[in-house]
Amino acid sequence: MSTSVLELHPGDDFIELYKVLKIEGWVGSGSEAKMLIAEGEVLVNHEVETRKRRKLVPGDNVIFGEEAVLIQASAKPAPQVDEASKPAKPKRRPSLKF
Repeated sequence: MSTSVLELHPGDDFIELYKVLKIEGWVGSGSEAKMLIAEGEVLVNHEVETRKRRKLVPGDNVIFGEEAVLIQASAKPAPQVDEASKPAKPKRRPSLKF
């Protein structure tokens, strides 16, 4: 069995199960991934998982056939948003009272 590592994007806490199958190239589409998960073809932490949108967190193992992937947190820090660089909110028109 070959095992690879999938690193989450900086700032992400989880990834949905069906997306892992797509990213790893184990399936051709999201609908194919969802069908295989529903049929019980995918294991998470060595147990059959049928929830298509199961939130996988760092440390979770996904197994499909002879392939496996370990979910890891990103080594990069989450991007910081500079409040000053955000576009200003549009001003609201004053309400007219008659």
